[in-house]
Amino acid sequence: MTARANNQYLGFPEVRTAAAGRWEGIHRALGIQLATTSHTKHTACPGCGGKDRFRLDATYQNTGRWICGGGGDTQAGDGFSLLGHVFGWTPLEQLKAVADYLGLSSANDKERETLRRKAEAQTAAMLADAQRKHEQARRDANMVAAIQDLEDLIKHRQHLQRQAHLTSSLHRVTINPLEDELSAAYTLNMLILESYASQGSNDQ
Repeated sequence: MTARANNQYLGFPEVRTAAAGRWEGIHRALGIQLATTSHTKHTACPGCGGKDRFRLDATYQNTGRWICGGGGDTQAGDGFSLLGHVFGWTPLEQLKAVADYLGLSSANDKERETLRRKAEAQTAAMLADAQRKHEQARRDANMVAAIQDLEDLIKHRQHLQRQAHLTSSLHRVTINPLEDELSAAYTLNMLILESYASQGSNDQ
């Protein structure tokens, strides 16, 4: 029976869940002194020593995410990997250090199982959110394409209108919207309604 099956081991998902919102304190306690926690400022890198190549992600407190320009070789990662970037620790050493600091090494089985379930729920929520964003991006792309199609068809009709004016000196010629133009307008309207409907369902 493996250690995980025996409920004696917490992996990255569980420890990451426990660390959410605490990364500044974790890093400081483990020896990483950040010049600032603002994601808008570039500072010296605590790992490679570059003077103006390091910055934190806006989600740093929850995720520990960071970015280092690396002298042209950009590196980035989460709160665990920053420990590797600064101290050269392996992933397992990073995991153990954070788990020890958070007191998870001495957690009982009930506490471990609670944390594991919370991590699973958060992972499921993240996947669902990513799926919603993917679907919204697809709808937005379709809407932009439909707008462009409609604009092109309108411009084409306007061109035909001008040509008709040039060839008819006796009276004004009006060209009604073409069938393709009406179809494009209908498609755009349906995409707008779909987008509004999806936003309404996400707000519930």
